[in-house]
Amino acid sequence: MKSRCTCLLFCLSLASISFATASSANESGEGYIKMFDKKLEEAQRANACKERLRRLEPPEPVKLQDPPFLPEGAFPSVVLPINEIVQTGKKLPYQTIVSLPSYQRPAYEEHWHSTVGRWSYMPNRIHYALHRLFTAYDIGLSSWYDFEHNMGLSIPMFQNEKSLDLYIVAFQTEVTQVYTKGNQVVVVGKPKRTGAVAITIKTGDLEPANKAELLLVQLATTSGDEIDYSLIEYVPPDFWNKQNEQLKKQERKKDA
Repeated sequence: MKSRCTCLLFCLSLASISFATASSANESGEGYIKMFDKKLEEAQRANACKERLRRLEPPEPVKLQDPPFLPEGAFPSVVLPINEIVQTGKKLPYQTIVSLPSYQRPAYEEHWHSTVGRWSYMPNRIHYALHRLFTAYDIGLSSWYDFEHNMGLSIPMFQNEKSLDLYIVAFQTEVTQVYTKGNQVVVVGKPKRTGAVAITIKTGDLEPANKAELLLVQLATTSGDEIDYSLIEYVPPDFWNKQNEQLKKQERKKDA
C-alpha cells in the first residue's frame, strides 16, 4: 500500500512538472510572437517614413531649375518681344470659362500631404507656388487630374472633339486680350491681389513657326511687361478626330 502511494505521488509530481514546463513554453512562445509583431510594426513604420520622404524631396541634394520637370533649353528658339507680338501679331478670340474675382490661392491643400504622395513633391510644390499662369489640354484624364490638383483649382473640361482647346489659367490677373505670333501666345491682363480666371483658345487659331518646339505662353501687363510664363507642347486641333479614327480602326480589326 505504501509503495502504491509513493508511486502515485511520483506520477503527480511528474504531471505537475510537465504542466509547468508546457505553460512556460506557451508563455515564451507568445512573448516571441509579440516581440516579432512589434519589430514588424516598427519596420513597416520606418519603410512608410522612407517612402513619404522619397515623395517629398530628391534622393540627393541637387539644384533644380524651374520648371523642375522640363529640360533646360526648352524655350522656343525664337522669342519675340511682347510689344511686337501685341502690335504685329494675331489677336485671338477666347472664351472665359471661370471667373472668380475674389479667389485667394491656398497656402496648402490636404491632398498635398506626403501621406497622399501624388502631389507632395516639394520641387513641384515650389514651382506652382512661384507661378500664377498655367496651361493644359484636355487630352488625358490622368494629366488633367494632376493639373487641377497641383493648382488647387477645379475648372470645367469640355473635350471638344471637332476643335481642340488650350486651357489657360491665370491667378491674380484680369485678362483683357490674347495675341499670338510664332511659338508665342501673349495673355494681356491687369494685375490684382486676388482672383482666378480660366480661358480657352482654339489650337486651330495658332500658327506656330516650329511645331516641334514648345509654345511659350506669357502673361503680361498692358504696357508689355511679363508677369509670368508657361511652356507647353503644341497639339494640333484634329487631335480627337485622329484618336477616334484609331479607335475605329481597332474595332474594324477586331470584327475582321
